[in-house]
Amino acid sequence: MTKSISLVILMALLYYGSGVVSLDLLNANKIISIGVFIPEGIALAFAIYFGKKVVPGIFIGQFVLAYTHTIAPFSALAIAFINSTEAILGIYLFKKFKLSKDMQKFRDILSLFALIVFILQPFSAVVSNVVLLFGDEITHSEFYNSIFSWWFGNIMGQLLFTPFLLIIFSNYKNINVLEYILYAIGYILYLFVLEVVFDIQNAFLMMSLSVSVIVIIIVKKDMVLASFLSIVIAILDHLFIHIGVGAFVSESLLNNTINFNLYLLSHIMIVWIIGILFEERKRHVSSLKETIRKEVKKNKEQQLFMLQQNRLAQMGELIGMIAHQWRQPLNNLSLINQVVIAKYQADKLDDDVMGYFKENSKKQIDLMSNTIDDFRNFFKNEDEKQDFSLSEVISNAIKMTEPIFKKNQISVLFDDKKEYMAFGLSNSLIQVILNIINNAKDALIENEIEDKKIYIDIVEDEDGIIINIKDNAGGIDESIIDKIFDPYFSTKQSKNGTGLGLYMSKMIIEEQMQWKLKVSNTENGALFQIVIDKKSVL
Repeated sequence: MTKSISLVILMALLYYGSGVVSLDLLNANKIISIGVFIPEGIALAFAIYFGKKVVPGIFIGQFVLAYTHTIAPFSALAIAFINSTEAILGIYLFKKFKLSKDMQKFRDILSLFALIVFILQPFSAVVSNVVLLFGDEITHSEFYNSIFSWWFGNIMGQLLFTPFLLIIFSNYKNINVLEYILYAIGYILYLFVLEVVFDIQNAFLMMSLSVSVIVIIIVKKDMVLASFLSIVIAILDHLFIHIGVGAFVSESLLNNTINFNLYLLSHIMIVWIIGILFEERKRHVSSLKETIRKEVKKNKEQQLFMLQQNRLAQMGELIGMIAHQWRQPLNNLSLINQVVIAKYQADKLDDDVMGYFKENSKKQIDLMSNTIDDFRNFFKNEDEKQDFSLSEVISNAIKMTEPIFKKNQISVLFDDKKEYMAFGLSNSLIQVILNIINNAKDALIENEIEDKKIYIDIVEDEDGIIINIKDNAGGIDESIIDKIFDPYFSTKQSKNGTGLGLYMSKMIIEEQMQWKLKVSNTENGALFQIVIDKKSVL
């Protein structure tokens, strides 16, 4: 209740005080002026933002203003009632059109302007002047000019102040008051120099010089500050006109009025039409950046998920490889144990037998331990790139797959005549090589190739170092070769493939390592090429 009373009192004081300033500066006839009538803009903004509870303040402020400017009590009461009704109508239509109080969209500004120009002010101007006519406050000859002056002056006040105040009310926490004051002081000095010091009399030149600054403010800062500076222009030039200086003081009152109103109207239109378009563009760019950021994050999470899927699939294959790696040493350990047991049963267990057992069992256990170390190193996460031997990485990959490849009678031929060092993620490269040679293994088995071979070599050319991995499995169907790096695309007839191996290989090589992974067909099979650029070669 206390808050509502305070709002009513504040509204009444603001209406009356700004009305006195407007009418005095404009040298108005009673309460009618074609110039900017400030209280109408303030009243509409308060009504739209705070609702009907401020309407009594509008009524009181308008009544006191009219009564103190020689309007008869009955006419003053009627005009106060009409202006209060106008505010209520504005509140209703604003909600009816579902406009936003923060004036962030072009539709909001355009609809508010149409509401003011074509509904609120025609209603207020016509009905109020009918009251003044019947109250003998104006004559019949003054009636139509009075309607136009009322309509135009109130429109200018509402177009100038209402959207600005609505934005301020909606975003007051984000307003830097000191910045606004400093810009206002700077702009006042700028206008003073143009209109008083340089005594510019040409209205068009003055418009060009002031509008250009407003456009710069819109582009570099925002439309709210530009709107505030438009209000500064209106008040300052009203003051200049009042004291008889500036670009809008001429012998012809009609020319002066037309020039000044067009001058202000151009600022209003530029601020709110161009300003809103710039703000919408900024919001669109900001929204686009946020969308891109989210999509990039989502893409990275998806890639990580697919990488984990691929690693799990590889882990299953590697466990099979470990089993094959261990089968032979386990068989050897079993035979060694049988020898020791047989010697013991024959009562021939001597130092030589125990020495044989110790030496050979250790060899088999070391072999199994080394196998575990090799696979454990493969699953280590690498946080930073480091120097490594390409030959060593390829040899390790071949070593890890050797048992399964031997079982399937696949020969892996690696030409490592020259040692090459690279800078990158060695485990990631092993993962890529394993993906490629395992795909080659599957193709060789599915196509029932008799002499199954995989060839690996490292060559140097003008682009850097190239790791060539090719097979003699017959190649990749040309109709799908462009799709084999797509996620979840698999050519395996057994349908056991995840479709992630080559996709993740592409991501690892080209995104993590900044290298290139290419595929093509040769005479007898497929050729995968890992191209390592010169800056990564040591």
